[in-house]
Amino acid sequence: MAMWNPWRGCKKCSDGCLHCYIHKDDSKRNINTNDIVKTKDFEKLIKKLKNGNYKMKSGIVYLCFSTDFLIEEADE
Repeated sequence: MAMWNPWRGCKKCSDGCLHCYIHKDDSKRNINTNDIVKTKDFEKLIKKLKNGNYKMKSGIVYLCFSTDFLIEEADE
């Protein structure tokens, strides 16, 4: 299973956020979920191996398990 989390962090903005796993998991790791930051994997999709193949294999990629993909703060 390929996963890609280009940034992390989120803000609670609706009743739908009440039981969100992101805030719960981050609190266990002592991470402030309100900080919207790029991850070390931000460019993971375009990185290549020495032989020219992409590091991330093609197929299904599970996206943004540590943020809301459409969060405006990530646009910067």
